[in-house]
Amino acid sequence: MRKFVLIFLIIPSILIAQNDVNEVVVIKSDKQIEEFTSSLGQNELKIDFLDLLILPALTVGYEKTNDSSSGFGATLFLNLGSNNDDGIDWNDKFVITPYYRFYFSKSEDFGSKGFFAEAFSKFAFGEAGMENYFDIAPGLAVGSKWINRKGFTFEILFGLGRNLLYDDDNNGLYDDDDNNGDRSTVVVRGGFSIGKRF
Repeated sequence: MRKFVLIFLIIPSILIAQNDVNEVVVIKSDKQIEEFTSSLGQNELKIDFLDLLILPALTVGYEKTNDSSSGFGATLFLNLGSNNDDGIDWNDKFVITPYYRFYFSKSEDFGSKGFFAEAFSKFAFGEAGMENYFDIAPGLAVGSKWINRKGFTFEILFGLGRNLLYDDDNNGLYDDDDNNGDRSTVVVRGGFSIGKRF
């Protein structure tokens, strides 16, 4: 008799314990990735802290995600200092850089994050030597973006481009009479950005 009472007490407690198991949802399908990406928002504002720390400059960016695998946007660079103030000469005064990105995320990722490749065009206004200049530099960049469930992002980026309007009369060797100042044919694009999706 005691065995039957013990069995009737143990079986319901086992069944109740099985009902308390938490449900775990694993994102596997493209539809689930797109739904999660949409829930975070398709717009992102970001600030590049590398320029803020190294130069007296501010770089802000905006990105719009098309879907979980692509996006487009632009960054705006404003030089807040003048040359020779802190030992770092930076010729560009105002730069706008539109870009288009391709994201290569795994199926368990949340979309519009992870490793990416980017095509960009840099439109720069500045002063080199004693001359003002305008230049256009197309280029390619690679980077990675991380995003949390609240929509905050962290991004690293590195790329290279080429100034199309640069006059290289001295084949890269500069003297005091060269109007190009410290400019070169090569353009470097890089940064560490923190942003927010909305």
